[in-house]
Amino acid sequence: MEVYGGASSLELLRLGDLNGAENAADREVARLEGGGSSECVWRSRMVCAELRALRGDVEGSLSYLEGFSPPTNATDCARLRMLQGSYEGSLGHYRRADQLLSEAETLARYENAAELLGEIDLSRGFIFFLQKNYFASEKSYREALKVGGQAGGWYLRGHGLWGVGKTRMIRTEYEEAIPWLEESLAIFEAAGARLSIALVWGELGVCRLGLGRDEEAMELFRKAEMVNRDAGFVHNYQVVLANIGNVYLYRRDYFTALSYYRSALWLAREIKDPVSVKKWSYNINLAYARLRAAVDQRHPGHAERSAV
Repeated sequence: MEVYGGASSLELLRLGDLNGAENAADREVARLEGGGSSECVWRSRMVCAELRALRGDVEGSLSYLEGFSPPTNATDCARLRMLQGSYEGSLGHYRRADQLLSEAETLARYENAAELLGEIDLSRGFIFFLQKNYFASEKSYREALKVGGQAGGWYLRGHGLWGVGKTRMIRTEYEEAIPWLEESLAIFEAAGARLSIALVWGELGVCRLGLGRDEEAMELFRKAEMVNRDAGFVHNYQVVLANIGNVYLYRRDYFTALSYYRSALWLAREIKDPVSVKKWSYNINLAYARLRAAVDQRHPGHAERSAV
């Protein structure tokens, strides 16, 4: 894989330098498609697909990968299946996702590709989380964390810790989640992985808000908002917008909360993220219900007339 500015396109992608990763991958694909190593060209194609997905075009990523003959290398085939499984899962196609991830795991085990097996565990954790199977999700993230401890490297260890913290967070175990998230944040900060740093800021913000510390939560969400917006990371950007809406909901500023929820919902529909569409639609209905309740409390006569 080509080195661009001292790092490969995959390394740049993981560090959150999307433009640098795109430049390196595009140049490598153009050079290698003219007769270079099929293994190298496939790795660069997968970086290109990841960039499309990060920017919100998951279906485009799937179509892009399906437009080529499959790789001949078993490890590359496993990585391809893993990416396809992750994309199918993010679109809500869970059976297809499970099938692809199982195929990826079989190939990776055959090749004894330990680090790739850890990445497959991360993908499984993500899919289980989307399905609200949080205990299975935590188990998968712990498996990735174990592999990260054996194989070394910041990526698996950082995301394994983040995943465990995230599953604790979603179960409202905020105090228990924070140490996991803070440890992952330290790893990402040491690596300089800005999108991963922003990812953890978002989860820590949810924990702070859950503990009633809305000022701290808003500060974290605003930092994450700026990083994701500037990088064009649409999926995480819409999540942060909804989280900012949650702060305003907590503060009973229902109109501002609705504004953020609507923006998040519009983006979720644009990137065809069914889980987020459902969440933000629920949040909009919740904000309207609380707004009506607040109006009725202030004007009891209005509530009586509405009930007639």
